[in-house]
Amino acid sequence: MGTSAARQLLFVSPMRLALGICLVAVVGCSDSGGTDQPKVCPVEDAVPDAGTLTALKAELCNVSGSMGARKWYRLSATLIDGTVVQLELYDAAGPFAGGTVRTGTFPVDTTFGQCGVCLRAIGDKGMETETEYFGTGGSVNITAVGTNGQPISATVSGATFAEVNTDHAPVSGGCTAALAGVKIDGVVVDKGGMGGGGGGGMGGCVATVGD
Repeated sequence: MGTSAARQLLFVSPMRLALGICLVAVVGCSDSGGTDQPKVCPVEDAVPDAGTLTALKAELCNVSGSMGARKWYRLSATLIDGTVVQLELYDAAGPFAGGTVRTGTFPVDTTFGQCGVCLRAIGDKGMETETEYFGTGGSVNITAVGTNGQPISATVSGATFAEVNTDHAPVSGGCTAALAGVKIDGVVVDKGGMGGGGGGGMGGCVATVGD
């Protein structure tokens, strides 16, 4: 073998060496030198039935701008992995159009801002990896719904979720999750206050998940 041929075999460019390491290690390298890592989601793809939980929040609120004429309920609970699941029920929306929130079994509404039966969740709350989800399917069986000091109870079944951004729009390629079921029991606390502006008026409810 000639000297020039031997030199060609012995010489490996840095770019080819890096590419070879990437192919052997299979660690998501790219020939552009990128260091993108696989997205890590804070909520498992499939969450088993959580059983019956005591409500983290069970609040009755004024719909913003209604001066207390319309109400909405906020019922939330914390799952064993720390994920907060929140059910929101709105008068005059979705299955409650033309009326008020009532008992019964209803599908989860999937349009944010227009839903009567809204399902939300948040994983890794308060951490850098905090991720908000919005319900994309499932059903809710409301067995009790009352005013201040009265019981509220709802069972969520077969729920699915998709990650949303700060504008509550779906995130392309974002996290998804499914919750087999959870029953949430609580006692209603009327937080409506007066007026209804800003999501509930003085002393009213907040619009975030789990706060």
